[in-house]
Parts: sequence; C-alpha cells; structure tokens
Amino acid sequence: MMNVGIMGVGRVGSALAYALESSGYNVTVVARQVPAGGELIIKTRKFRAVPLRKIGQETDMLFITTPDGVISNIVEQLQCFNWEGKVVLHMSGAQSSQLLSPLQAKGALIGSLHPLQSFANVEQAIANLPGSYFTYEGDIALFEEMQTLVKKLGGVLKILPSPEAKAIYHAGACFASNYVVALAGMGAQCLCAAGFTEEEASKALLPLMQGTLNNLAQLPLTVALTGPFSRGDTEVVEKHIRVLAQENPVLKRMYCVLAFYLAKLAYTGGRISEEQYQIFLKMINEGQQER
Repeated sequence: MMNVGIMGVGRVGSALAYALESSGYNVTVVARQVPAGGELIIKTRKFRAVPLRKIGQETDMLFITTPDGVISNIVEQLQCFNWEGKVVLHMSGAQSSQLLSPLQAKGALIGSLHPLQSFANVEQAIANLPGSYFTYEGDIALFEEMQTLVKKLGGVLKILPSPEAKAIYHAGACFASNYVVALAGMGAQCLCAAGFTEEEASKALLPLMQGTLNNLAQLPLTVALTGPFSRGDTEVVEKHIRVLAQENPVLKRMYCVLAFYLAKLAYTGGRISEEQYQIFLKMINEGQQER
C-alpha cells in the first residue's frame, strides 16, 4: 500500500485525503501544528498527522494542495530533505510542475495533477470527484502511476502537452466554472430590476441554468444553444442592448462581448443566415460604441 502525504488540508487537500484513503491509499496529513493525539478529522474520518520534519520518512508520494502563492515557499522548506525515489506533486491548475524543480534536483519525480472540478466545500467536492477529468503535466515516468491513481478516484486522466499549456487550460476552466457564477449574478441583477427579490431571482435562474447544462451534456454546442441568437431574432437582441444601456451600462458591455461569440456560434453552426449574422454584428458594434 502506497504511503501518500497531503500538505495543505483546505477544501482540496481534505477532499483528496478522503478520496485517496477511500481508494486504498495510506494517507498521512502534514501539519505545521500536529493536533493532540496526532490525528486530524476530515468528514468524521481520522487521519494521522505528522510534522514537516517527518515528511520524508512517512510518505512515498506527497501532494502539495496549498494555494498557488505559497507553493514556492513550501518547496523551499522541503529542499532540506532527501527526495530520492519519491514523488512530489502540486495541484495547481495554472502553475506548471517546474515550480517543483528544486525537489527534482534532490531526486524527486515531479508533476502537477489538477482535478477539473469545483471545490466549494469538502462534502460536495468528495461527491463531485468521480467522473471528473484530471490533467497531468510533469515527469513522463509518472504517466502510468497517475493513470492508476486517477482511475481509482473514478476520474479520467488527460496529459497536457507542455508546461506552457497550463495557463490556457486553466483559463478555460475559469470560463466554464468561475464565470458561470458571474453570469448567474448578472442574470439575477436583471431579474431584480424586473421586480424579483434576490432569493427569487436565484431560485428562478437555477433550473434554467441546470437545463442548459443538461443540454450541453447531451448535444453539441451549436445545437444546445437556444434563445434569440439561435433563432436569428435580431429585434429581441436590439431590445436587450437598449434596455441594458438604460439600466446598467456595465452589463450592456458584458452582454455585447458575449453576444459576438453567440452570434458567431449560431452562424457557423448553420442556425442563422449570413444576413442575420451581419445584422447581429452591426447592432453589437453599435451597442459597444454607445456610452
């Protein structure tokens, strides 16, 4: 049984510790301050906790699950240990494995393994992990081991082609996850301007958003698209731009930026004609120029 260490027991580290132990790994938590009794409780399950100085003796594979901004500091602290034959991974989506290169010089195999999933809280993260994609970038020698680990977690592994691919990959993840929250907030603002309370707006929009996600799960983007852009309904879009200019110019600018993408998607997918596409582009350009 492989001994796995987790350094950083926030939402990501806690969920990973729970999932790895459930998958048959022997998990130890690395803690600056070891709790009384030497155990840490994550979702009613007890994990052995050890201080940093014992990390080399206790683990074959170490996951650094701290925020991106402190990974380099963690690596500095770990350089004094012998890492020969051991594996060190971080779980940043945007940073490459090269952050760990000082430990590679100490004999470690290094990599970055990132779960393409949202970690709002530990319980939900544990429930969401099965079926998630994980991306790996790092030492080629770890490919097979990462494949096995991700499979045990119920995930799907994707190898990134280079360290440089990390940033654009993570930007895509931001669009599909974090920006959905922003879109929900902007949609709620519009509904509140139409007489909804904040609570009503949230409750009203969530089924709509879930329905769209269900469509995306079953259909190509161009077919999943609904609404005025998919129908070539230029008058409705013009009305949207006009009312947003009056109610909230910031939302109008956001609407126009996204409208370019939706109009192009509808056109390239054969949903609207060239004439409708050009009308959309003209009104969107005019909407962006208006103050």
